[in-house]
Amino acid sequence: MKNLSLILLSFLFTSFSSYGSEKPLTIERLFESPELEGAKMMGLKFSPNGQRLSFLKPKKSNYEVLDLWEFDLKTGKESLLVDSATLKFSPPTEIEKARLERMRITRQGIVEYFWSEKGDLIAFPAGGDLYLYSFSKPLKRLTNNAGAELDIRFSPQDNYLTYTREQNLYLMNLKDQKEIPLTTTGKDSLSFGSAEFIAQEEMHRRDGYWWSADEKWIAFTEVNEDKVKLVDRFEINADGVTVRKQRYPEAGSANAQVRLGLIKVEDALKGQINPLWIPFGKEQDIYLARAQWTEEGQLIYQIQSRDQKTLDIMAFNPMNQQVTKLRREIHPHWVNLHDNWYWLKKNQNWIWASEKSGFNHLYLLDRKGQVVRQLTQGLWPVIELVGVDEKNDWVYFSAGIKSPLERHLYRVSMSNPKEPEPITEGSDWNSVVMDKEANYFIRIFSNPRSPHQISLHRASGELVSNLLENSVNEKHPFYPYQKNYVEPEFGFFKGPSKENIYYSLYKPKGFDPQKKYPLIVYGYGGPGTHLVGQHWPSRNGLFANVLTTKGFVVATFDNRGSNDRGRKFEDALYRAFGTVEVEDQKAGVEYLIQQGFIDPTRVGFYGWSYGGYLSLMLAAKAPETFKANVAVAPVTDFALYDTHYTERFMGIPSENKKAYKRANVLEFVPQIKGKLLVIHGMADDNVLFTNSTILFKTLQENGILYESVTYPGSKHGISGKLNQTHVHKTIADFFERHLLNDKNESLKK
Repeated sequence: MKNLSLILLSFLFTSFSSYGSEKPLTIERLFESPELEGAKMMGLKFSPNGQRLSFLKPKKSNYEVLDLWEFDLKTGKESLLVDSATLKFSPPTEIEKARLERMRITRQGIVEYFWSEKGDLIAFPAGGDLYLYSFSKPLKRLTNNAGAELDIRFSPQDNYLTYTREQNLYLMNLKDQKEIPLTTTGKDSLSFGSAEFIAQEEMHRRDGYWWSADEKWIAFTEVNEDKVKLVDRFEINADGVTVRKQRYPEAGSANAQVRLGLIKVEDALKGQINPLWIPFGKEQDIYLARAQWTEEGQLIYQIQSRDQKTLDIMAFNPMNQQVTKLRREIHPHWVNLHDNWYWLKKNQNWIWASEKSGFNHLYLLDRKGQVVRQLTQGLWPVIELVGVDEKNDWVYFSAGIKSPLERHLYRVSMSNPKEPEPITEGSDWNSVVMDKEANYFIRIFSNPRSPHQISLHRASGELVSNLLENSVNEKHPFYPYQKNYVEPEFGFFKGPSKENIYYSLYKPKGFDPQKKYPLIVYGYGGPGTHLVGQHWPSRNGLFANVLTTKGFVVATFDNRGSNDRGRKFEDALYRAFGTVEVEDQKAGVEYLIQQGFIDPTRVGFYGWSYGGYLSLMLAAKAPETFKANVAVAPVTDFALYDTHYTERFMGIPSENKKAYKRANVLEFVPQIKGKLLVIHGMADDNVLFTNSTILFKTLQENGILYESVTYPGSKHGISGKLNQTHVHKTIADFFERHLLNDKNESLKK
């Protein structure tokens, strides 16, 4: 293996580590208020008219509770719109809890909100009810029901609010607040207007209904889960056990049956609801991936085949009920779903992202789906289509053109695309929120030396104002700890496939290259995730900082299968779970050992979810390298995991038995030799707790000693300050006990 020098970027900047006090950072402090990252503006949204900027902000006394705020773009002042403490909150319903879990929302208070098109109203759910905020009238509570109002939307002309409740879809006339049920038969395994489990969890489709621009039609889903496997999920709490009957589509089993229908609003207002159902064709075992309306009133929807190798973009005209296929995407492994498509208003063209070149790029297509011109190209992928300025001919997108360690905003001309013009520069990690007309954007950026900062810019990149400077000064919550803060170093090496494997590395203060340090690797390893980047480390990186104070070096490797590197790099995991990621993680450790400062007898790994699975595979397939492993919420047998995720990469279990067997942790349990800790939430509805109980039994049958910590009532994220503190203290304690041995007593201090 050819050794390559570290890409050390920290010398380009003046570190702030010479400032502040020498207060030691502790695990307890990571999860206390205020957050060490400093002030936050979450859920940033421009009003549709572009005149206001709203956001959610954690309370200073408790960062887990959010309030609704506004930033005045003219005066530069922020003001509180709704204090969540003034609202009535009741325990969430099971449907509400499941939806929040799918959205990875762990905070409380006001956690989501929706603008009216005119920009004078905001609707939001709280405590299971629906509230309406007006800039000219007092806050109004619109509903008071036992069921929770979810999936809230204003109609395009602000005449109505629509939402789901107890598996049915409702419309409320905003003039008189009269509620009209659009469906009435939703119950048990039948629901309307909501995205099914698979769509929310794996397809990133949160919506189950869509308004036409002229308010004449509402497209909606009917979801029938009658054939989906009904499993008993034991929700084990501290004071008892609740048996939940959950429809969970395990790999190879039946999915929910989804239909797409249209309701004519004019008829619904008269109480005449006769849905118009769109024919999907002979093959019914498919996925409804996306849907949206064009300005001229055609419903565009995407149908993905069960094997996920084909994606059809279809158009339905409700006036003549004609169905037209606009485009088909095909890939020999799988077609990645995305939201990078945009229908132009001034002509019949549309923008679409395709990976047909091996990298995700933007194309201008005509109404028949034929390529007019390619807008972006190169050996790098477009990450996100951010905005379109039709008037000035610009398309804005985010990408890491210079390096996968960075993320920047770029633009290209639609009519004469050339080399992308960078709008943001430097060595930062940027995410962007653009207004509807693409005149302005909010830049949310950070780097390893600076927590997130937020600024308002014109589309050209010109700074308008700093919204959140968040500088680490004496008033900043991180200030007392910054002198002992360790910035990550970044580098890459040639992996087993001769491709670059990027990594980050945290070293203890006063690092001595002549010493041998114990190494902890934190990783995920599965598809769809990319951990290593030039961004603020957040809690994972700050936890790594705590570990360095105990004498550990901490590393993370983005192995083959990680995203944002092109299809060849990503496709390496196709029907190969438990193989190439194991090879690359092992190679990463070997590379660091070759640098001379890692003790090869004291290497550990920890990861969550797929990272937990990877930790178990490393314990079994590379015990000579990894001596101590922590697996949090791990999948142990992918035949137990859901259809859309698992079959995308592994195929149908009955047709690919060898691949599933090769990926099954339980097959390799007898090979585990090192120290092992398994952690799992006992009410996990994503990676079911069954994955760990089966593992426990298999470990016991093979006489293998292990440690386990389980969390009553906790789901996949094991959320909450106390739980998170306990999880991370448990992980740190495990590695201290098993990797800091008597020969290195000095490192324990």
